[in-house]
Amino acid sequence: MSINNFQEALPMPEKDRVMLPLIDVKDDLKLVLAALPKGGMVPPHEAPYPASVQLISGQIEALKGDTWHTLAQGERLVFDERELHAVKALESSYFLVSHMRAQASNRQPR
Repeated sequence: MSINNFQEALPMPEKDRVMLPLIDVKDDLKLVLAALPKGGMVPPHEAPYPASVQLISGQIEALKGDTWHTLAQGERLVFDERELHAVKALESSYFLVSHMRAQASNRQPR
C-alpha cells in the first residue's frame, strides 16, 4: 500500500482526530497515521510502552512530561514508557504515531 495524498487516504476532520492504522503487529509495532484539525487535541495520557509522534505536515505541539515541544515538519519526539504525553494542533496537521509495544518493560519474552 502506498499513500500519495493524505487528504484522500484520511480526510481532515472538522472537529475531532481521525486515525488510520498502517501497521499493527501484535505485541510489537503499531504505526498509525493521524489527522488532527486546527485547535484539535489528543488529551494527556500515558502508555504502557514507549511511543512517538512524527510530524508530516501542519504544525503541532507535543507534551512530553511537563514540557510542550513545537515540532517542525519531519521532526519526531519519543515518549518514554508511562510518560505523560499529548498533542495539540496549531494548524490542521498529519502525523505518525508509533506504539513500540515490544519495548514495554513488563512484556513477557516470546
